[in-house]
Amino acid sequence: MGRGPTDKQAFEFFLIERGVSDKDIGWILSKLDSQEYVLDDCHYMARISSKESETKAKEIFINRYFTLKIRGVSNENNLKDLFQECIDKKKMWVLLEKNFGATCIKLPEASADVETYLFVCGPNKKCREVNNTESFMFFSTNEIKEQKKRNPLEMSSLRLA
Repeated sequence: MGRGPTDKQAFEFFLIERGVSDKDIGWILSKLDSQEYVLDDCHYMARISSKESETKAKEIFINRYFTLKIRGVSNENNLKDLFQECIDKKKMWVLLEKNFGATCIKLPEASADVETYLFVCGPNKKCREVNNTESFMFFSTNEIKEQKKRNPLEMSSLRLA
């Protein structure tokens, strides 16, 4: 699945396989180098397209890849609402940076209305040692496109005619 490079494959070639352009790869490697990432130990997590800010892209990433499960509760919508309303996603991102060396890189090649962000994790100057990355690498190799927000009136049982 969305694991980073193997022992035999450089991170740069892994990005090429994911369809990242040469210009973007240069940008990514430069950003990772400036933050003193150990490129041989970096892992690709996701590429997210968003019409909004980097903060929104991080929120999309967290919403997409982290789920909340409670024993005995079968209604997924209630759990999604709980996750959306009660979890501090900014703090969660800080913990991902601190414990897994997660970073979000805005790619320079973007269309007029959509920005693209690449998510990577690995050891760096802020997070010298990343433990148990194998359990963290469950990400899909697909790109994530920001989903259109649903109209609350469409979700209601009382719809206007």
